[in-house]
Amino acid sequence: MIRLISLTFLLFALFSCNDEEYTINNLNDNKISILGHGGMGTGITIYPTNSLASIEKCLSYGADGSELDVQLTKDGVLVAYHDRDLGESTNIEGLINSLNWEDIKGAYYNNIPFIKYPVISLDELFSSIENRNYYQFTFDCKLYNEQSDQGLFLSTYVDAINDIIIKYELLSKVNIESQNEAFLQLLQKSNRDYKLFIYPSSFESGFEIAKRMDLFGITISTKIISKEQVALAHKEGISIAIWGVNSRRKNKEGIKKNPDYIQTDRLGHLVDLLK
Repeated sequence: MIRLISLTFLLFALFSCNDEEYTINNLNDNKISILGHGGMGTGITIYPTNSLASIEKCLSYGADGSELDVQLTKDGVLVAYHDRDLGESTNIEGLINSLNWEDIKGAYYNNIPFIKYPVISLDELFSSIENRNYYQFTFDCKLYNEQSDQGLFLSTYVDAINDIIIKYELLSKVNIESQNEAFLQLLQKSNRDYKLFIYPSSFESGFEIAKRMDLFGITISTKIISKEQVALAHKEGISIAIWGVNSRRKNKEGIKKNPDYIQTDRLGHLVDLLK
């Protein structure tokens, strides 16, 4: 009996130690918005990132929203897709910006274990999501193209973003991130209310650009930003979104840095920690 009581106490103490309480101090009303990385993330999932199934599953898990990769077709349609070439993950090949939407429509992911989940346009995505205005979305804008006129490409991309945000009334629900300052400047001129994030290779460069351009925030790998740097950004009114959060340990470490957004690959665990 004594051994049983001792074992029960030990197990209780063990699990109690794993239940951490977090005090959040950030610019997002002192809470961290949980965003799935392309939906349910990479790794332990049966859904390809950026697929409708992955994003809908992410939202049903209790996430605040989802990050998604966005590319532009030759005829100005926004598509949710990560890689440079469709041949890296789907049954067709080619640069998205070299193809019209009709050439891409019907393409599906064919990497094991993914079985024919379709590549989707943002129009298809947002028309399919119920209560879409309850959620927050981050557009990671990929600018893959081979256009000779980069100014025309960027302005066409901005027009497409404007159209989709107006059509689905997403202005307050979308963060837009890019590594390209010229693209962010065009978006800024298009609408001063856009929540724009620079996506830098270092905190120092991102901090300088965000201050100079008066951007809403910085999107950055959790590997290259510290809790102190997050606090420094917050002091300047700059929000922080971290990515590369792909394990339970990194979920916990990420929370302690007090970012405003975490784009996680371990969604269920982060929801359990913060909800």
